[in-house]
Amino acid sequence: MDAAILQFFQSIRCSFLDGFFGIFSVLGEAMIVGGVAILVFWLAPKRAGEQIIMTALTSFPINSFMKFTIARPRPFVAGVVEYREPPFLADELDLYASFPSGHTQSSGSFAFAAASAAKKRFAWIVAGVLILLVMLSRLYFGAHYPTDVLAGLCFGLIIALFWAAIFRFAYPYRYLILLCLAAIAVFPCLLPNVAHDYIQATGLLTGAALALGARHFCLPDTPSSFPRRLWRVPVGAAVVGAVLCCCLLFPEGEAFSLLKWFLVAFTAGFPAPYLFGLLKI
Repeated sequence: MDAAILQFFQSIRCSFLDGFFGIFSVLGEAMIVGGVAILVFWLAPKRAGEQIIMTALTSFPINSFMKFTIARPRPFVAGVVEYREPPFLADELDLYASFPSGHTQSSGSFAFAAASAAKKRFAWIVAGVLILLVMLSRLYFGAHYPTDVLAGLCFGLIIALFWAAIFRFAYPYRYLILLCLAAIAVFPCLLPNVAHDYIQATGLLTGAALALGARHFCLPDTPSSFPRRLWRVPVGAAVVGAVLCCCLLFPEGEAFSLLKWFLVAFTAGFPAPYLFGLLKI
């Protein structure tokens, strides 16, 4: 069944569908999902922003850990289908990291969290359509089996529901829970031959865990009108970009990669909001 579905998508490939599915393949990239989650965190009300960023950043190391533990060969490695390169943003595919689909899980966890925080039926419809198109895009390009994208959908939904339950029933303990998850995620980094993607994802999660707690206990809320909050985007991007540029001076190595992404997430979660408060935006 997996092979038949992939071969059907291979049979309908054309330049128009390359572009169409290429858009949704880009939207599932962890880099894009993470960036959008940070923007939502800056712009949305505190509770909704925290729920979305916690869900998105928790999903990344879980997906990476499963991918490189299970090490399922991609369908084009197994000769089931030919791989087709997406037109807009080239995939950097590990040949043995097919299960579960990272694009589906990342976009799913984010979209489901956003729909849960929005509490609108229409938001759930939009989230469902977006995730379905991301799933189809990964099948169209031959990057995953159907079971890979279904698993990514399930894990993304489970993680989103987990954080929705925390925010509903254990809201005062959300920072402690996030910090515990971040501490657990660090342990595999001490093992040899850990996947680079996992190192990056863990750095983001640990940086966010410390930043969100520090922001809550050290910074007062600075509510402002939505048009004024839009100034947070260029200001925050400049601060995070400056830190990222400084991190380019770090030597090569996984420890420095962990530190780099830790600093990026921490900056987005604490110094940037502190600056927003000073500027009253």
